Amino acid sequence: MSAVATSPTHSQPDSDNFLIYSKGFLSWALTLDHKRIGLMYLVGVMSAFFVAGILALVLRTELLTPTEWFLTPQQYNQVFTLHGAIMVFLFIIPSVPAALGNFLVPVMLGAKDVAFPRLNLSSFYLWVGGAIFFLSALLYTGLDTGWTFYTPYSTTTRGPVVAATMGVFILGFSSIFTGLN
Repeated sequence: MSAVATSPTHSQPDSDNFLIYSKGFLSWALTLDHKRIGLMYLVGVMSAFFVAGILALVLRTELLTPTEWFLTPQQYNQVFTLHGAIMVFLFIIPSVPAALGNFLVPVMLGAKDVAFPRLNLSSFYLWVGGAIFFLSALLYTGLDTGWTFYTPYSTTTRGPVVAATMGVFILGFSSIFTGLN
């Protein structure tokens, strides 16, 4: 007869598992773990992608008929600006370096964490603050300049172009802080 070793049915969670080693909102909000920050970025940019996708559906639905259906030309320009600005400044630019870079690059390098974990967390909160500031500037009066904010549209509009540009600068500083890691 041979002896068979049995393993316990319930194993203890691994302390290195970044998802469950501490629980609660504050453990996620104040984390310095690059994987958790990468997941928070991923949730943020995917939320922006979802909102921009809904706006794209609104635009395509309006274009089903050759005439005006449910959006006026002014509203169409506002939705177009909102869709383009969200896609460029809140999804495309931060998605690869922030979401994937925070999660994958330290793992690929074999590093335990990023060089400056507090700067990494502050860059995420700067991105969240910049996104809120940027979206509130876009939604305040319905900016209709297009996502590029080029003249002559940006100089003749009644919308807060300067506030939206400040939001873009805040988002840019978030990208710079992320890049320092």
